[in-house]
Amino acid sequence: MISFMQKHKKYLVITIWVSTIAFVGAGFVGWGSYDFSSTSNAVAVVGESKVSINEMQREYSRLYGIYNQLVGGTLDEEQAKKMGIEEQALNNLIVKALMLNYAYDLGLRASKEEIIQEITSTEAFQNNGQFDEQVYKKILQENQLKPKDFEQSIKENLILKKLDALLDIPLTPLEIETLGAVYSMEDLVHIQVIDKKTINVNPNNEEIKRYWEENKDIYQTERGYEISSVFIPLDSVKIQESNLKSYYEDFKNQFLDSEGQIIPYEKAREQVSEKYKDAQAQKEALKEYIALRKNENPKAENLIIYEGNGDYGAEFINLLSQAKDQETLKPIKITKDKKSGYITAKITKIIPSKPKPYEAAQANAREDFVNAEKVRLLEEKATQSLESFKGVDVGYVGYGETKALKGLTKEESQEFIQELMNRKEEKGYILLGNKAILYKIFDQRVKNSAIISQNLDFLIQNGVQIKARMVEKEFLDYLSKTYKIVRKI
Repeated sequence: MISFMQKHKKYLVITIWVSTIAFVGAGFVGWGSYDFSSTSNAVAVVGESKVSINEMQREYSRLYGIYNQLVGGTLDEEQAKKMGIEEQALNNLIVKALMLNYAYDLGLRASKEEIIQEITSTEAFQNNGQFDEQVYKKILQENQLKPKDFEQSIKENLILKKLDALLDIPLTPLEIETLGAVYSMEDLVHIQVIDKKTINVNPNNEEIKRYWEENKDIYQTERGYEISSVFIPLDSVKIQESNLKSYYEDFKNQFLDSEGQIIPYEKAREQVSEKYKDAQAQKEALKEYIALRKNENPKAENLIIYEGNGDYGAEFINLLSQAKDQETLKPIKITKDKKSGYITAKITKIIPSKPKPYEAAQANAREDFVNAEKVRLLEEKATQSLESFKGVDVGYVGYGETKALKGLTKEESQEFIQELMNRKEEKGYILLGNKAILYKIFDQRVKNSAIISQNLDFLIQNGVQIKARMVEKEFLDYLSKTYKIVRKI
């Protein structure tokens, strides 16, 4: 799991200047059983800025939700701690605080009018193209955000956008020329592909058991939850024509045609019926939630659900994984037994994951051992084959190459070429998924200027990204030395 996090870290590091609105749109993931050791209301002090517990909670929740989606909704608090999500959340907020300190010192500010414009122009807070204060407050409430805190975050993000604009340093003519020179180089390459499929491994029971002993912490049972729940299917809602018409009159602005005109009741009846059933089922589920929370719900069904259970949907399992023992979850819409409806549940017991005994883990351990052994033997075979390697001539290759090389898919070819361009050795091998590609470079040449000109925009775009990363690294190093950082957890 640690290696998984490292592999995907570049997608998860906070983009400081992206508005908090993106967080609201994604929804709020509860803090679960996690707690702070800090007794103050701040988890860090950076220069003149404090990182509050609430900020830490929201950032941890945001990262937890992203990782949980990446692993199919199976993440729990124990795994999150091993992955260092808490540390990453704190680091993200420290980076943000460092940049805010610098921005304030530069005199950058965001006016009240700019904040209002940012919020009112956000589509999520609009109704029929116009800002709706009730929608705004409802969404913030659903995401457990106070308007004051949200508006402060919008203010900070507007300031950071202005700072980002100052740090947007274009490429110089010399840098563009250098990129062109690098991009223009092509290598005449011979390759040989060794596929992992050609390697056979037949382990005995002793080898598998030894591998399991060395890696037994990997093989865990699924985390489970004993719950008391009530499910309200939409189809259980009884419909009366008078109720549908009344609902239509109250919410007719929700039923619009492609031109934005209100659809007459007779044509919109089916849509009205679905919306009405949904609203009534949710309303009924809220009643059951209150009774369940008070332990006064005779309708509740006792169930045991494990995190690998796909019958209730990833979102519901995600909420269970974040819940505390004896916590009652607010109604959430799911599809159960092909029926759509709202479920509310109370956690009566959390069943923690634990190492599987060898007999239960044997099949998975065998598969993992075989894969690991095949990779080892693949590298061994590649190293030995280099001595007598001749390979197949695949011609000249370089940056921007789109053809598929012999023995490789188009995607594998592009990945191989990308790695090859970073190698200094004229002979070697590159591991690529289930394959080892032996290579030898026989010649180099420069592409003609016409090809470089055709790809100039691409070159500049990539060059700007590379330069931005370098500037950001040096900039953050400077900020960390300029502003004192005090961690409290």
